[in-house]
Formats: sequence, C-alpha cells, structure tokens
Amino acid sequence: MHVLETQAKAPGKVNLYLAVGNPREDGYHPLATLFSSVNIYETVTARDAQELGITLSLNIVPDSLVDQQHRAGEFDPAEVPLNEKNLAYRAAVAMVQARGLTVNDLNLHLHIDKAVPVAGGMAGGSADAAAALLAVDQYLYEKRLTERTLGLEELLALAAPLGADVPFVVRAAFPLGGLAVGEGTGTELSIVELPEDMIPLDIVLVAASEGLSTPQVFSELDEGRTAGRYAEAGELQVPSGLLHALTQTETPIARLHEVGRQLRNDLQAPAVTLAPELETILTMDNESIVEAFVSGSGPTVAILVEDAPAADELAAALRRRGRHAVATQTPAAS
Repeated sequence: MHVLETQAKAPGKVNLYLAVGNPREDGYHPLATLFSSVNIYETVTARDAQELGITLSLNIVPDSLVDQQHRAGEFDPAEVPLNEKNLAYRAAVAMVQARGLTVNDLNLHLHIDKAVPVAGGMAGGSADAAAALLAVDQYLYEKRLTERTLGLEELLALAAPLGADVPFVVRAAFPLGGLAVGEGTGTELSIVELPEDMIPLDIVLVAASEGLSTPQVFSELDEGRTAGRYAEAGELQVPSGLLHALTQTETPIARLHEVGRQLRNDLQAPAVTLAPELETILTMDNESIVEAFVSGSGPTVAILVEDAPAADELAAALRRRGRHAVATQTPAAS
C-alpha cells in the first residue's frame, strides 16, 4: 500500500539586534529586532499513519548542537512533549482546522528531525511549527482533502498565534525572508532585501548545557531595570547603519567589524545574570573573533568570525574543550 509522505524544513534564527521596551498593559513587550535565519534546520515529515488523529515522533540530527547536548547527557529527547503541548502538533491542528477539517478526519503522523536546541533562543520550537504548517498543508493537498495549498499571507495568519518567532521562520522557510525586521511583539515583519551576491556572515553557535525560560529572562530584565541594574529601554528601531553593513558586498573585513559594532541585545545582560557561565564564552579571546552575543533570550551564544575556515577551526577547538559548538552561516542560503 502506498504511504503518502510530505516533508518541509525551517531554519533556526539568531537576533542580530534586539531592543526591548517596557511591558505593555497586556504584559507583552514591544520589540525592535533583526531576525536572521541560520543554516541549521528543523525538518518535519507528515505521513499516513494507522492511528486515528495526529501522532508525533522525534529524532536527533547527528552531530548537531542537540546531538552534542544529548551525548553529554544534557538533553533528553523524552523531555520533548509529543502531544498537544508540542508546537508542531498545535501548528498541524491549526492547519487542519483552517481547512475545515478535524483531527479525527485524519490518520496523520508527524516526525521531527531535531537540530536546533530546545529553549536556546534560536526558535527551535517555532521552526518545528513552521515546518509542520508547510508539511501538513502539502499533505492535505496531496491527500486531496483540500483543493490548493495556502499562500504566504494565509500561512502567516496561522503562524502568528503560535508564537512571536513563527511568522519570521515561515517566511524564511519559503524562502522569502532570511533577514527581517520585527516590530510589535516581533510578528510585524519587514523583509530586508538581500543582494544576490551578498556574502553571509560566518558564525559559531555555542549551546549551553541547560536552556533558559524566555518569560524568566524578560522578567529579570524588567526587575533589573526597575532596580537600576540594566539600562532603561531605548529607542525601538533597528539602525539603518546595521542594515547597510549587512547588505553591502564590498570591503568584507570592514563590513564585519561594522556589523559587530552595531549588534545589540537587551536580553543579553539578564540572560548572563541567570546563566553566569555565558560570560566565559562572550569574553573568550581569539584573534578570529569579531564579536560574540547571546541570541534572543539565550542561552545560545553566537560568535561572529572573519571567515568560514576560522569558524570551523573555532568550533572544533570549542568541542575539544567540551563545549557544544557548530560553525554555520547567517542569513541562511535560500
């Protein structure tokens, strides 16, 4: 019997800029952020199953940051909920319901190939959701349960309620927007057009032994600002100088250092407060390092380096020292 199977992948991200305002009355923080996709992907496969409804399974991508955490005994796949609490499951349900169907109309299994760390500030769960939206959309179409696949704007409408990072990752997965300015809570996106000959940034991603709770990091920021431990909220705007430096194609070294000079993350200081061991990576001395910064709410650290060979060498050196590290590029190649 033929088993129908569709597959989609979606990238993780780093925030090259993240300015956070004071909380609104609804508790959400207004943001100005620069999302940049990375060449590390979550893959979701949708296939026919025997069991009624939606079931999930998970596999770890070999040699990924997640695999390194797992081999060190610092990540247990069993801790990932394979039920309605999983963002991929919720995305699948949202897609099914948007097409006028119910979960009980399907015998659907979703398999996740995991490479982006959990609770690492890299949108791993959001990438699962984005990939699930795309895979299930295609599955329903090929199953002839729908007459067409959804357009980008329809997908974004489903993505926004799933999480602040999901709309960006959907765009990056298309791939139409590997670099985007996010405003509001991060869901109001303006895509940054990239020159065809743009050279991506070479970075090393270093995963921590334990994740950080995003709400806890935001709470620490708010408490710290009130107590005067952190700088007050500034202007919520991504600098045009940073966008110009990222998208120019000349003077590579000068460009790198201009990018490094303009990186910002208001959540970095509270993340370091909650996970002091991050300071060791952030202040590491290596001649190829341009700048190091926490991605999103952390605790993953991204290290901007001069070129790909330097990134490979640094990642290997960190792994020899017991760190979890991979060399990659941002924005991700489309």
